[in-house]
Amino acid sequence: MGGRARALLGALVLCIGLWACKEGEKRQDEEVVAVVRGEPIATHELAAALAAEARVAGPALEDPAWRERRKRELLEELIDRKLLERAAVEQGIRVDETEIDRAVLRLRAEYPGEAFDAMLDEQRLSDAELRDRLRRQLLVEQLLAREVYARVAVTDAEVEAWLEANPDFLRERPERVHASQIVVKTEEEAKRIREELRKGASFAELASRHSLSPDGRVGGDLGWFARGEMPPAFEEACFSLPPGRVSGVVESDYGFHIFLVHERQRAAKVPENERLREAEARLLHEKRLEAQTKFLAKLREEASVSVNEKVLARVGEKR
Repeated sequence: MGGRARALLGALVLCIGLWACKEGEKRQDEEVVAVVRGEPIATHELAAALAAEARVAGPALEDPAWRERRKRELLEELIDRKLLERAAVEQGIRVDETEIDRAVLRLRAEYPGEAFDAMLDEQRLSDAELRDRLRRQLLVEQLLAREVYARVAVTDAEVEAWLEANPDFLRERPERVHASQIVVKTEEEAKRIREELRKGASFAELASRHSLSPDGRVGGDLGWFARGEMPPAFEEACFSLPPGRVSGVVESDYGFHIFLVHERQRAAKVPENERLREAEARLLHEKRLEAQTKFLAKLREEASVSVNEKVLARVGEKR
């Protein structure tokens, strides 16, 4: 249950991949893989979740054992989501159009240039369907905020005790870089893209159009990382570049990369007040996960949930 709670918590940051299944595509004769409090989960819903996972996991899904385990985990997450949506409605939670408008704007900001429309095309979502997904997601966010997170707090004494038990926590922040990447299949394509960048093209827009990596959807942004957190080829390129510079073509097991370094931070001692804030945030996150796990467990105990194992085995089969 804890793993699903972590996955669900991570999903509640305006990420619609798992939920991008279209009710309009349901057929009357479509099989049902599970029933949650009388509501069916159709095979296409789980298949869509599995397809979204494949875009991120890549070759990992080729391992039959891993694929079957992940498929079952995705079904459990879909079941949890349906239980949470029903609980939100029963608690009288409503989402107005203004909230959905803001959610759409936040999502657009995460997909620069043409990436937003490309994402909708990839997911085969209309604007109305996107708004429905976001409405349902906001329902769950508000439910968790009101019924779970609002009841969780961290005291100063807990923070102090945790730091005493973890004296080396965040004493020093290592050297880090904030970088983006574009990754393509061939060296020739990478060289053509680098030439476009040299002429002034937008890195983020080229990443959203060409990059094979999932981070291409957000302009290739890899976020901040320190040494030892990325493959050696990534680090060698990024830690040798000054901010604002684009790398040459870098080959790795994933393809051919071009990197852009946005910022660099030198290694530095972390101020004590920042250590306290970070420790408090970590403890609060852990407490929220624990509370969410208990909340979901209670919903499960009170709900009627059935899974059709024969149908589940057929979902995602290669034909």
